[in-house]
Amino acid sequence: MNDKFTEAIDRAKSYVSKLAEEENNLPSNIDLNKIWQLNSRYIVSPIESAIVIIDQSLAHQRILYDGAIKSFNSSSFSSQTLLFPKKLKFESENFSDLLDALPYMNRIGFNMKKHDKNSVIIESIPSEMLWGNEIKIVNQMLEDFKLMINKELSKEEAIALSFSNRACIKNGDSLSNSEMVELVNRLFGTNEPFICPNGNVILIQISLNEIENKFNRK
Repeated sequence: MNDKFTEAIDRAKSYVSKLAEEENNLPSNIDLNKIWQLNSRYIVSPIESAIVIIDQSLAHQRILYDGAIKSFNSSSFSSQTLLFPKKLKFESENFSDLLDALPYMNRIGFNMKKHDKNSVIIESIPSEMLWGNEIKIVNQMLEDFKLMINKELSKEEAIALSFSNRACIKNGDSLSNSEMVELVNRLFGTNEPFICPNGNVILIQISLNEIENKFNRK
C-alpha cells in the first residue's frame, strides 16, 4: 500500500479520534426527521450543540465496500437482471485480465459469462448499480483492477475498492428524504462509518461555538 494512501488513512483516523473524545454519540444523536441535502453533495443534520455534514458519495463508498468484502465471505450481492443482456468485447491483452477478475466480480452481484473469443455477456449487475452504465463501470473496474493488483492489494480488496468508487452515488446526484435516511442508517451499520475505503473522512462535525465565532458572538 503506497505512502500517500497510508498518510490519508492516518489523517482520517486522527480526526475520528478527536470526534470520539467528544460527548456526543453521533449515530444515536442524528435526528433523521431533520435532515436535508446541501448542494446535491452533502447530507446535513443538527445534533445537540452542533451540526453534522456527511459527504454522500464517500458514505456510499463505505457502504458498497463493506458489502462487497462481506460477499466474499458469504453469499453474493443481490443482483438485478438486465432486460437485454449486453455483449462486451475486449482487446486480447485485456481479456485475460478480465478472466482473472471475473470470478470476483461475479461474487459481488455481476453475472458475466464468457461468450466467444475476447467477449463476455453481461446478464445481471449488482442491485446497487443504476441501469445504463454497466459497460462503462465494467471497463473502469478492469482498469482499476490491473492498477491495484500492481499496488499489492489482494484481488478481493481491488474489486471491492473499485466497485465502491465506480458504482457509488456521485456528487451532484439529488436524493429524496427517504434515500438520505437510508444512506445514513446504512452508513452507521458499517464497521468504519467515519472513514471511506480510500482513507478520506466521511463526515465532519461543526459545533455551535464555531458557528457563533464566525458571527463574532461571545
